Amino acid sequence: MTNDQGLGKISENEFPKEFYELQGLKLQKDKIEESYRQVFPKVDPFLVHDLYLRMQEDPQYREVGLMYTLEVFTKEGLDPEVSRKHILKTTGMVPAIYDKGTHYVTHMRLTPAILKKLNDIEYVIDVMGDYTGTDASIGPRHNVGDWRKRYQDEGLK
Repeated sequence: MTNDQGLGKISENEFPKEFYELQGLKLQKDKIEESYRQVFPKVDPFLVHDLYLRMQEDPQYREVGLMYTLEVFTKEGLDPEVSRKHILKTTGMVPAIYDKGTHYVTHMRLTPAILKKLNDIEYVIDVMGDYTGTDASIGPRHNVGDWRKRYQDEGLK
């Protein structure tokens, strides 16, 4: 094994402690993202992580949720009004409809429970979103599959 400076071979015990600590952090990050994908396979893992971090940072929002612009992508060929009503029932907010009834956007208080309900709707393909705080919705920003492409580009699942 060679070191970064190209000075030849170095033994395992010559790696600095920080190297192993950083490798350990990356391993833990990969594990938590895999856990997110197992529980929320249709949801962008970054959104799940962001939501949990913000809820931990400000516990007053654990029950009521934080404000996010949420985007839900569905299969084609569904009645947009039926999908809109289902999303309304799940989130409590009326979504705007885009892309011929396959892209629904709403500004809402988001909780992990709501994310799980959306994830478990059979005809939902992807769920993505952005934290907005108290600001108004930023409207649609994503395309179906955006988060999956990001992970493919990074060589992840």
